[in-house]
Amino acid sequence: MRFSNFAVASAGASASLVLASPTPSTPQYDYVIVGGGNAGLVIANRLTENPNISVLVLEAGIDYTDDFNVTVPGLDLTVTGGAMVDWNYTTAPQANMLNRQIAYPRGYVLGGSSSTNFMAYTRGSAAPFDQWAAIGNSGWDWESVYPYFKKSCHLTPPEANQSFVVYDESAYDYPDGGPLQLSFTNYIEPIAIYFSEALASSSGLGLQEKETNDGAPIGQSYLATAVNPAHQTRDSSWTSFGLQASTRSNFHYLTHALATRLLFNPTSSTSSPLVVNGVQYLDKTSGTTQVAYATREVILAAGAFNSPQLLMVSGIGPSDQLTANNIPVLVSLPGVGQNMTDHLFFGPVYEVLSNITTAEQFLTNATKYADYLNQWESSGSGEMAGAVSSMSAWERLPDEFLQSIGAQELIDLRSDWNHIQLEMLAYGVVAGNTGNLVTPGGVISYPISRGNVSIVSNSTTVKPIVQPNWLESTIDQQVAIYTFKQVRQVMSSPIMSSIVINEAYPGANVTSDAGILAAIQATGHPIYQASGTCAMKARADGGVVDENLVVYGTQNLRVADASIFPIIPSANTMAPAYMVGEKAADLIKADQ
Repeated sequence: MRFSNFAVASAGASASLVLASPTPSTPQYDYVIVGGGNAGLVIANRLTENPNISVLVLEAGIDYTDDFNVTVPGLDLTVTGGAMVDWNYTTAPQANMLNRQIAYPRGYVLGGSSSTNFMAYTRGSAAPFDQWAAIGNSGWDWESVYPYFKKSCHLTPPEANQSFVVYDESAYDYPDGGPLQLSFTNYIEPIAIYFSEALASSSGLGLQEKETNDGAPIGQSYLATAVNPAHQTRDSSWTSFGLQASTRSNFHYLTHALATRLLFNPTSSTSSPLVVNGVQYLDKTSGTTQVAYATREVILAAGAFNSPQLLMVSGIGPSDQLTANNIPVLVSLPGVGQNMTDHLFFGPVYEVLSNITTAEQFLTNATKYADYLNQWESSGSGEMAGAVSSMSAWERLPDEFLQSIGAQELIDLRSDWNHIQLEMLAYGVVAGNTGNLVTPGGVISYPISRGNVSIVSNSTTVKPIVQPNWLESTIDQQVAIYTFKQVRQVMSSPIMSSIVINEAYPGANVTSDAGILAAIQATGHPIYQASGTCAMKARADGGVVDENLVVYGTQNLRVADASIFPIIPSANTMAPAYMVGEKAADLIKADQ
């Protein structure tokens, strides 16, 4: 393909400012979407419901069918890090995590991280969304977004032998339902059932089972999971929204297509707003640079790392970063890449009786692996039909404790806004320990610490620096220590004691706050829910997009993914990302 009216701002700018107009030989679509993940494929699906609208999705990663493991729910651990479907990000050294550089998996495949995560569908509290609206984002309060959560999915009720699962159909009811299939899977990990009963007991935390996707999650629940009950396979944004859209002639997508620059209308180079008219991308199969033009809009849905990076290399972002990387500043937006907020997971590891099935048992035993895989393939049942995490609990911490650590910000959160999340992984690793291990853990739902994503190059072929700054806040540290102790309390209850052999890490002798914090710092890791790097808030407050998701200082450019969260939701972020896609599609249609 060739460029017409192609110009570069300056010879030394390494083509950072691309001014171009389409010719008859260059492809044009109404919309070009960067990123074939959660939100991107939702938007593409909803826009192409109109046969007169054409959409191209550019996905940097591979085709969904290139890795069998993404299909099998029980193999979720095999695609979360270091796999062919992973971007293979690593964080900057974490000063408050023993200077560790920590792997940060992101889905490098159609469906994005919905193809590689643990499939937990959780919406969190209504309170964060009401706070989104309170800071100036009209239409993003819980009452307004709740229908969009429902619109995206269809829940299959628990099976007859799952009478212990509590759910409320009204939290999911929507005419005809959405393409995303949710279920409670054919297999719930036995350790999760024990943990659930222990949490509810008086010797545990007294957290009772309830529906937690209704905006009031405090309590516990077995997880609605993105597993299609028709054949017990993972349901990602590709297998739901993407495949449905692929039946339409006006839907187009490319894999191995890495967006490298935004294209700008030549007449807008010295005007405001800056008009975006397409995307330059690297065809990674041929190694050639290509372009795709958008007659209406370009929508970035590349995630919390890649969306801000593409803005910055295109000249939209913090002036100091752009100048340092020889990129002309087209729109000075200091908030691009800032406000990164993420949930940190941590916890002790326990050895349990060998009759409690765990992922480690079949991941390290070829015979068991073959048997379990055959069971899944033949009947859609058994260990591989379920996720490694089957339940979660959400809790507020006592005001007295929060007062003692000076956490007034946490005390002031609305009463339905949980401070922590507890969950059980049927998996654990301790160096030198070959026992049957599980990891009950805690998650900081409302972290005070903030990080950022910054660039070190004017090319998207060079990964940005991911700096989460986990545990930078001493309040986060104290909340983590308190949560760790609560997990131990639950694990020492009579219900858990009947199957627990010992605490394998850090060991029951580690009881001081300093020792517990050191254990957290040595092993804590993300649950891959980065957000906030293109925050939806006032430009003067560091915002990047307005309430319509339009990037400040631009025209025909929106961001629609987890990067727009001004405040992180209080649970796993997959469901909120689907919601953003649904609402973004309606915002876009309203401007047509």
